[in-house]
Amino acid sequence: MIGESGQYTPENRQILGQRINYEAQQLTEYLTTALERSQVRLCLPAEKIARLVYELLFGYQVMELLTEFHELWPDQEDFLRSLTALFLASTIPSGSPELPTDKSATTLIAESSPVADLSAETVHAILQQAKKQGSQDYGIAYILFGSGLTPAELVRLERSHRMSNSHQHLLQIPTGNVRQVPVNQWILGKRYGSYTNNPLSQWLKSRKDEQSALFINQEGRPLSVAELETIWQHLVTQALPADQGSPALEQARQTWCVEMLTKGISLEDLSILSGWSISQLRPYQHRAREKAALDRAIRLDQKA
Repeated sequence: MIGESGQYTPENRQILGQRINYEAQQLTEYLTTALERSQVRLCLPAEKIARLVYELLFGYQVMELLTEFHELWPDQEDFLRSLTALFLASTIPSGSPELPTDKSATTLIAESSPVADLSAETVHAILQQAKKQGSQDYGIAYILFGSGLTPAELVRLERSHRMSNSHQHLLQIPTGNVRQVPVNQWILGKRYGSYTNNPLSQWLKSRKDEQSALFINQEGRPLSVAELETIWQHLVTQALPADQGSPALEQARQTWCVEMLTKGISLEDLSILSGWSISQLRPYQHRAREKAALDRAIRLDQKA
């Protein structure tokens, strides 16, 4: 396959790439679900872990096809045990001490910290950039910050999963523990439309296709996690100065969790909405209290 790949037509190479993306997406969704139910977190986002695992598996298969005389691994079982041990070593039990932060590695901090919510200024800048890029990107950013969905949950949404009237705007999450999540009108102090007229409803009104998926790629097929990651990276790159680093996609969900707690929702209710356990949400409660304490201290200083 590798030796003849240069002779493939562009169409065949595109199909091969789509298949690779699909396999990596399936592994990402599995890891995301497993991590949400566990008491561990990773030093890297689930998407990157999945891609690394996939490429290592692919590389192993290539070596096996090229020659049976290599001595890298005694057998397949030993390779798989070592691969599993490698990625288990990148997990951090819940409640472990924080990793040391290095301000010269902003992206690493965002990926390794248990709670790395974004400031209101950053969130509004990303939403504004999404609006400039197009109605779908605006709808995606709105859902990420307004409902706190995981990437895997967002890409599997269909039109039928959206329920909206003058009193509420809900999304039915079909993955994992099926649940409903509200779509907030207000995001960090700024209102983004109403329950019936907002960035998501505007995106749906603009569509002329019959695809059931809520978000689609340029070919008209359901958006993948990898494609969502690409959209996010373009958004943050265009919206934020280079010296602010590049926030990870997972930080949108973290920001939503902190904001919901700041608004006064209980851990029990947030657990129902988010699908996370109460123990997983404890660090977010601490972060929300920390932000509230800072706000009170600033107001006292201003009164003085």
